[in-house]
Amino acid sequence: MKRDYIRNKKPTTLPFDTRQLKTLDDEFWKKWAFYYLLDFYKNYDRNELKSIIEEETKKQYPRTEREIAKFLRLKLKANRQFGLNFSVKGEETNDEDVEGNYDITIHNTYWKSQDFYFECKNLDGSQDLINKYVCYNTYKKNKKNENIFDGGVLRYFNGKYAQNLVFGGMIGFLILGDKAEIKLNLLAKLNEKLTTSPDGDLIKINDNSIDGNSFTFDSVHRRLNDEFTLHHLLFDFSV
Repeated sequence: MKRDYIRNKKPTTLPFDTRQLKTLDDEFWKKWAFYYLLDFYKNYDRNELKSIIEEETKKQYPRTEREIAKFLRLKLKANRQFGLNFSVKGEETNDEDVEGNYDITIHNTYWKSQDFYFECKNLDGSQDLINKYVCYNTYKKNKKNENIFDGGVLRYFNGKYAQNLVFGGMIGFLILGDKAEIKLNLLAKLNEKLTTSPDGDLIKINDNSIDGNSFTFDSVHRRLNDEFTLHHLLFDFSV
């Protein structure tokens, strides 16, 4: 099913010369990563994904978010053009003490940064999932008897995610609710201070940042005396 309202401009062609590939900057490679993610969103089989979601929700302990991320990765792997230049993996931990589990990692050997990490979170219009997308209190205690906080966005600022990069990604899976309202609630939550403040403090929002699509935006934050950009894509799977 093709969704013609999704804008997806094909980036500049990748050069064949490996020496040239090694000189390309992050923005060039990110545009190609976005292109393939949007291509997936524009063309995925709604009935196939709907069936996967319905089967998962029947389980006693459903992991819908995990299954959707797996579905996305499998579709990227099945895309021959994507496979000529990129690989994708997920649910891997490079360093148990520092890095977290990335839901989706898009990789190219010639890219200086090499990896583009994405955290995936379900969204259904509830404040609970808005909080889990950004930052929430788990009510578990650490060794100092302090509350432990977690959240998709928070992981980029508490030492878990993309520590050697200045960018990362968030993909929201909208399974229920109004997408415009959910986006507004996310933006409001992002304006709140994280437990890592001043790291994670919001500097600005660049709205409709990926090819002018209204379901995308960038949030720019402070991190380690520098700026860190999170690229957000909100994929509506409720329709």
